[in-house]
Order: sequence, then structure tokens, then C-alpha cells
Amino acid sequence: MIPSAEAVSKTSSVHKMNSENPTMENLPKDESTAGQEISYSPSTQPSIELRVATLQDLPSLQHIEKTCFTTDRLSKSRFKFYIEATHAELIVAVRDCPSTVSGLDESKYGKRGQTTHNTIEGLHGSDSREQSIVGYGLLLLRRGTQLTRLYSIAVLPEARGLGIAEKLINSLGERALLRGKRFMRLEVAVGNAGAIALYKKLGFSQFGMYTDYYDDHTDALRMQKVLVPSKSVKPEVYPWYQQTTDFTCGPSALMMAMCALDNNFEMTQEKELSLWRTATTIFMMSGHGGCHPVGLALAAVNEGYRADVVINQNVPLFVDGVRDTNKKAIVENVEAQFMADAAVKGISVDISDWRIGIIDQTLKSGGAVLCLISTYAFDKKKVPHWVAVTSCDAHCYYLHDPDASEGQPVEYQHIPVARDDFLRLASYGTRKVRTLVLLKLKK
Repeated sequence: MIPSAEAVSKTSSVHKMNSENPTMENLPKDESTAGQEISYSPSTQPSIELRVATLQDLPSLQHIEKTCFTTDRLSKSRFKFYIEATHAELIVAVRDCPSTVSGLDESKYGKRGQTTHNTIEGLHGSDSREQSIVGYGLLLLRRGTQLTRLYSIAVLPEARGLGIAEKLINSLGERALLRGKRFMRLEVAVGNAGAIALYKKLGFSQFGMYTDYYDDHTDALRMQKVLVPSKSVKPEVYPWYQQTTDFTCGPSALMMAMCALDNNFEMTQEKELSLWRTATTIFMMSGHGGCHPVGLALAAVNEGYRADVVINQNVPLFVDGVRDTNKKAIVENVEAQFMADAAVKGISVDISDWRIGIIDQTLKSGGAVLCLISTYAFDKKKVPHWVAVTSCDAHCYYLHDPDASEGQPVEYQHIPVARDDFLRLASYGTRKVRTLVLLKLKK
């Protein structure tokens, strides 16, 4: 399981979607003007500076949160957590000449793009301080991937029209690049025309939609920005399926791959469990057995697909963590049966120290790829886990993870992993087992 940013940060429900319906008064009357800013004369243009948030900023951050959002507000303890967290970037916008101005309200971009309702107008309009914090942006970084997520952004009503939201997003992008992250993603309500216009202006493009995403049942656009020049193509439509048990990642990933090759393939729990019964090793370290690569290949062949397996070492693969002698013997027996059945059905099992070029070749030729990974890079747990490789480019491989038990499904789709990091991710256990299942349609 690859945890979402929320799961990594241990956030529960404190930062869920604002459940209020977007209201028309919060949107520009003319969509063609969305994202435009108010013009100021040089003598009245306020100076805006951005810096990393500190613990001394907590009162100001709480004030912004209470002013800009009526529900799902970040608490003082959560702000403190994000300021100190290594996987988060929290920056603030500081203005040296606060004043109340009229124009478009940047606070409407809100958390995860949801529209907000401002109930406090011009609270600091008569503030005589030389500097005041008028906005913040929060970016979460996914461990082990090149992915970041714009999690929350807010600007006080009296600071609207100054381009602060744009400055915050651009600065977060620069900070992400310095930490080796190349992708920024976000979700935005389909009716939030102003926010969508701003994101498009900043280089975000839509790569999908999530239906019934918000508490009020509205849909969300999924948007992504490549933070460095790249020839990467936008992710193609690739089916995603969430495993329904904690031990069926293998058949779930297999169903995604088979459906990608043939969209007539129906992904159901009945099929998920049936595939698992074919591919399971019976026992693993504890609990139900995981799925063997040859077992998954056999399951795919039974469904009418061609399948081949590459493994970097001889079987047995998964007996190191099985302490019980009888259980270990059963696992070895199952693996021997898998190998015998594979020979009968013409499944190639290549035992070699393979390189990642085989993934590129398979995808380029129209095939599909399953990969066994270790989740240690994401959650520090040494758990074997099957994922589907959805695509690749010169920089990354993209993964569909079927286990979204700790976050929103959108966070588990087309996850970018740098090529340089992929082999390390795809090595499981003390023996560094690396294995792929390669699928194609039968001619």
C-alpha cells in the first residue's frame, strides 16, 4: 500500500472537503475575467514577501483559517505539525502595507480548490502594523515518489487582487523542485471557475475527474503540473480498482492490467477473489498468503491473456519470512506446482537479473506490466505489494496502487516514481527479489 499524503501525516477528518455548495456570488460573473488581478498604481502597490512559516506564525495562521473557512479548519496543533514535518512545505505571504481593496477574492481557491464563504470582511483594514501575514500555502510531498499535492491555500479577503495565490503556488513549485519533486497535483470543484482559470494560467492541466468527490456530491477535476520542462505525455485513461481485502493486491493489480488491455473485462469482487484463489501461495509471513508472480500469470492465462514472468532469482521466493516448517513446506510445494503448470501452459519464466528496459519495451508494444514492490520507501514497512505500471517517460514510471485504504483514491493513481528509484522500490526482502508479470492480448 502506498499511503496518501494525509495518511503519512496522520491527518484524519480535520481536512476533509468543505461540504458547502459553491455559490455563484463567489465566482466571477464573467468566466473570461477569471484569474485577472486588480491594477494598482506604483504608489499604492503593496509589497508581498514569501517565507517559510515558523511556530511564531501560529496565531496568524489560525486567524487566516478561521476567516477563510467555515468548516474543516486546520487546528493549531495541525499547523504546528506541518511546520515541523519533513514531508510538508508551509509558506506564508507577508504584506508590509495592509489595506482593504476591492477586486477578485483569492481566498475562494481554498482547501483543495473548494469554494469558501468569507464572513469577515476587512478585518485588518485599519491595521497599522508594518507587516502582517495575509496568506499561506501548504504542499505535501509523497515519500518515495516525485509527487506533491497542493493541499491547502488561503488568502485573507482584504489581500485579494494582489496575485498572492499565484505567488504562493509558484514558490511551492520551486521548493518542490529543490527537493527532487517534479509533479504537483490538486483537486478542484468543477464549479469553481475562478480557481480553475488560475490553475490553468499557472500551467496545470486536467488529467481526470473524480465523481461525487465532495461531501455535497459535486465532482472534482484532477489537475497536474509538471514542474520542469518535460516531454511527458498526460497520463492515458487507465482503469483503477480498489482491492476489497487486505491480501488481494495481486489480483486487483492484475484486473487493472487486463482491463487496460481489454476494456470489456469486468472488474468485480467475485473476479478478484477468484484470481486470488488461483495465484495465492497459501501462506506468507502471517495471515493469508500473498500472490506469486507465476500464480498471477497462470490466472491471466486462464482469463485468455498471454503472460510471461521475469524473476531475478530462482524459486522459492517467499519462504524467508515463514517461520513454521510445515507452512514453509506448503509454500515451496505451491511454488513447484506453479512452475509445473506454467511449463504446461507455455508461460515463459525467465530467471535473470533483468533491467527496467523490459518494462519500456512491454509498454511500448502495447502490453501491460505488474510489479511487486516493497512499501518500505513509503511507509517504512517491509510489505510485499503488487501494483500496475500504467506508463513511463524519460523521467518516471507511473503506478496504479490498488490499496487506497488510508486516503482518497485519486492519490493512488498514476503515482510517479523516478527511474533512478524504481529498481530500489521493486526489490523485496533481504534477498532483494525483483519480479514482473508481463501481459499481452492473445492474437
